[in-house]
Parts: sequence; C-alpha cells; structure tokens
Amino acid sequence: MAIARSLSILGHPLIVVPAAVATLVLHGHTSSAALIILVVCAVAGAVLGFSFLQVHRGHWHHVDASARGERRSLNVFLTIVLWLAAAIAFDQVPERGLSLGLFLSGLLIAALMVASPWLKLSLHASFAVFAVALLWPLKVWYVAIAAVVAVGVCWSRVLLARHTVAEVLVGSLLGGLFGACFWFMLRSYG
Repeated sequence: MAIARSLSILGHPLIVVPAAVATLVLHGHTSSAALIILVVCAVAGAVLGFSFLQVHRGHWHHVDASARGERRSLNVFLTIVLWLAAAIAFDQVPERGLSLGLFLSGLLIAALMVASPWLKLSLHASFAVFAVALLWPLKVWYVAIAAVVAVGVCWSRVLLARHTVAEVLVGSLLGGLFGACFWFMLRSYG
C-alpha cells in the first residue's frame, strides 16, 4: 500500500504533466522553454492554491478533492484556468504547442466531467497517459519510462480503491486520445 500511495502522489497530474512538458521543451530546444515551463507551473500553482484555499475555508475535507462535490468544483476550476491560460498563451507565446496543450487539457477535464454521471474517470490515469503521448517524439527510453510510470499510477488508483479498472482504462484511453490529437493538430495546423 505504501508503494501505491507513493505512486499515486508522484503520479499526480500536477507533477506528471509539468515534468513531461519540461522534458519535452528542454530536449526540443524550444526557444520559449523557460516561458512555457513558467506558464505550466503557474497553472499548477493556481490549482494548488485553489485546493488549499478550499480546505482552509472548510469547503473540502482534503486537497485531493475526493468527494463528488469537491471533485466537480475542482474540475470546473481546472477547466476555466486551463482555457484562460490557453487563450493567454495563444496571444503571448509564439510556439502553438503550449496553447494547444492547455486547451486540450481543459477539454479532457470537460470530457471527464461529462462522463461523471456514469463513471468516475481517473484524472491521474488520463493525464499520466497524456504525458506519455506528449513525450512521443523524444527518444524511446523517455516514452518507456513515462509509460511504466503511467502503468504504476493506474495500478495505484485501483489498488487504493480510488477507481475501478474500467474507470482507469477509460480515463487512460481518453488521455491517449487527447495526446494523439495534440500531435495531430500541432502538425496539421502548427
């Protein structure tokens, strides 16, 4: 259980996605790498700040937003922040990958919210697989390490009884689909 808890914490979307983005832009020698990393970390910081504020105000029991109402307010906040950041990035950052990635991340969360009456899809699994897809153009060992981490995250979410196997699998499929859309759209329109 300790390994599962550690994987779940280390596989949190606020850790996995910024790490994948930083790896991608630093290895891609992107001219705006520092700005891109700053924007992604600012989004992560805003989400953490919102979560801690909700707990401090007594609206949530814990920063992980496990209860249904907590999760919904977190997901709405995430979607708004991601889409707002995407609009700002579109205007301010020359590389279109950042605005596209932020927009698709918000769209992924919106898709998870739409599915929520039927399945409590795993944000952890979705974004772990999305991160694997972001690393696709890099050397195979980057992708392999990220894939092993993603499998570990999925396993931990089931073992900790946060999600069912179906919720993790569907969440993973959505994350992979949105990751594939990122590269398709970036290459088609970028």
